[in-house]
Amino acid sequence: MHFLLLLLLATSPIQIDGSFNDWPEGITHQEDGNYVYELIELPSDACLQQLPEQKIVEAGEYTVFFSPKGKGYGVSCKKGDEWISTYDAGVVFAPTTASTKFELRVNKPSITTSFSCKKSGDFRVVSWNVQFGTLLDDQERSTRILKTLQPDVLLLQELDGEDTNSALTEFLNKTLGGTWGSAMSTSTGKTRPQQLRSAVASKILPFAPFKVGEPPLKVVGATITKNEKPINFFSLHLRCCGGPTGKAEEHRQKEAKVIHDTISNMQSPRFILAGDWNLVGTTKPLDIVTSDALRVVNAFQPDGLLNATWSDETSSFTPGRLDWMLYSPDFLSVTRSFVFETSDLDSNTLIEYDLLAEDTAELSDHLPLVADFQILR
Repeated sequence: MHFLLLLLLATSPIQIDGSFNDWPEGITHQEDGNYVYELIELPSDACLQQLPEQKIVEAGEYTVFFSPKGKGYGVSCKKGDEWISTYDAGVVFAPTTASTKFELRVNKPSITTSFSCKKSGDFRVVSWNVQFGTLLDDQERSTRILKTLQPDVLLLQELDGEDTNSALTEFLNKTLGGTWGSAMSTSTGKTRPQQLRSAVASKILPFAPFKVGEPPLKVVGATITKNEKPINFFSLHLRCCGGPTGKAEEHRQKEAKVIHDTISNMQSPRFILAGDWNLVGTTKPLDIVTSDALRVVNAFQPDGLLNATWSDETSSFTPGRLDWMLYSPDFLSVTRSFVFETSDLDSNTLIEYDLLAEDTAELSDHLPLVADFQILR
């Protein structure tokens, strides 16, 4: 019986999502044809990339150093005696927030997959941090991605402080057709990161923006009516960086409380909230907003095995799930969801959608988070 269980595991890919449902009790190492997996346990809650002392894990032909000596944060990797990029080794793990238990994956041979971007349900929502306004700066690349995804509602983060509603809607009208409405958070501060803006844009009208908190909070909302049902959308970008303790984490929790209070004071019961939550410390900001009325959209990259939404090969940090989407399950159902990563796609899929394998990575360090919804009532 034990041998049969291990055989089934060997033929069933492990999803790197931090849920551990695909790890049987007592098993800390698994492999399949493409990856090596290791289960990591700590004596107390901590972030693997911000430990007080480095932790070394052997995985396949790689040695992975969490919070390496001399740096004290991030992840480093060796193949034999040679230091290599964690991205070359395919190092990913979950969760990226504080925990006592983690699942780690490293590459065997690289793989690509065929994939359909076809929509289902009543409307599609795409949430996307477009990294310092690249959406409008690199319009050729962003056009390819948006034409592939065909969103009805866009929840954007990190538009440049100089980006305007008129520039955004003009681009969307030209790229996707229809007549788009948009609303942006207020640009504040003197540095570029302080001036970045979040936005809600929709080709579903009527479109009624509403205020969420006060600047410098990078959150904006709009009520959009579909099938005579008003739906409240929030695009949010919480404070970045830090760990499970400290001012950045406290700030995220305070921002989450403002969002929660705004929801509590609204009459329409249908909500969709998404954006860059920057959950690098704890899940408390997400828990504050989710409460009892909202549910997380669980989306994976095209290979169906990884839910990370952020990566940067120049960074000391490995891919992680920073972007999340919440919805009202009593009034809306998710008919399809995925995290869009063009490097996962095989050549036939890339040709079909007129994409380049590097498109999502070149445009932003965040990936589009996509969900199709059906209105229940």
